Amino acid sequence: MNSLNLEDDEVLISFDVSSLYTNVPVHEAIDVCTDFLFSGKYQKPPVSKETFKKLLKISTCDVLMLTHDGYYRQKDGLAMGSPPATPLANGWLFKYDHRIRDNAKLYSRYMDDIIRSIKAHLIEAKLREINSFHPCLKFTIEREVNGELPFLDMKVIRTEGKLSSTWYTKPTDTGLIMNFHSVSPLKYKKSVVTGFVYRIYYACSSWKHFHESITKAKSILDKNQYPKSFYESLIHRSLEKIIVQPEKPEEEEEVTHKLFLQYRGQVTEDYMKALKRINAPCSVILTLRKMKTVLPSLKADVEKALRSRVVYQITCSRCLACYVGQTDRHVSVRFREHMRPSQPIGKHLRECNVNISFDNKDAVKIIQSTAKSIPFLEALEALWQRDIKPRINTRDEYKRRQLTIKF
Repeated sequence: MNSLNLEDDEVLISFDVSSLYTNVPVHEAIDVCTDFLFSGKYQKPPVSKETFKKLLKISTCDVLMLTHDGYYRQKDGLAMGSPPATPLANGWLFKYDHRIRDNAKLYSRYMDDIIRSIKAHLIEAKLREINSFHPCLKFTIEREVNGELPFLDMKVIRTEGKLSSTWYTKPTDTGLIMNFHSVSPLKYKKSVVTGFVYRIYYACSSWKHFHESITKAKSILDKNQYPKSFYESLIHRSLEKIIVQPEKPEEEEEVTHKLFLQYRGQVTEDYMKALKRINAPCSVILTLRKMKTVLPSLKADVEKALRSRVVYQITCSRCLACYVGQTDRHVSVRFREHMRPSQPIGKHLRECNVNISFDNKDAVKIIQSTAKSIPFLEALEALWQRDIKPRINTRDEYKRRQLTIKF
């Protein structure tokens, strides 16, 4: 950007795609992205092109959404938060990049945010042109004000044809960050400071802009009660690392176990130090209990039959013997499988001469749910089996999933 020279009649503008994800034509995006992937320029997945396309359709088309009014099927567009959504939307928009850019000296796109230079008298014509590319594409425009234009977390500045940049925050930004006195690990608070330094360094094109931006960041830190003695040394060390570029340390031996701990203050810090002293073969990952975990959810409840990634308990209504298991599928599907005569629960119910209904709250309970991976779900199952000691379970698989740390 520093090497660019804009003419007197050239200005900066920003294009933004309105509601990109929900307006992406899914089938068209799948075709475009599949052609990109199998063009020979990229490493191909271990399946054929047709199989890959079919898998994408399964994961992105006909998405069911639960609302307070019931279930809806998404006929087109991508579900925000879905793992395939971002690469599909980006790939589909990528095919229009060369037409949006044409002969612009400055052009950059990050997802639906686009910045480019253009001659002032061509702006309206260009906006009409790009809005005619596809019925699902609708662009809005933002023009520079006094030679300045925000783009992501940068502000691009045009001065007599020369371009520079500085760190940018929106006018609506409250400056609220993790408070220094919050019950959080110290390394998280250090990351807040170092994150400012790296973000500002890469957003600023000159040391003058860097100094102004870091002064603004210090003001934010002060308002969130960070001591000057705490952040000044961190800023200095972070900047030194960026400029000096120290050699990468040798790769450490891979840790076989990950231990998730909810941070509870000094007691957690002491526990981590104790683990380090005995060289425990695990990596500690600290989690925080956020406010949203104690507040009721505003989302509609998913009915029990369609719950997934849960640990459940099935209880015999006669002898009160129970079974504890986990499933990442719909729990109603797993329940029907358990009722087969060949399954432990099915055998037990025949011996007791009873039938149980899935709708019976006392007979079928969901005791915990998670959105995390299968190994985490299996660990939860093991913990519940250890505590409840279900009599109908015929295998002691949970014992091999336990991690015991002895001091």
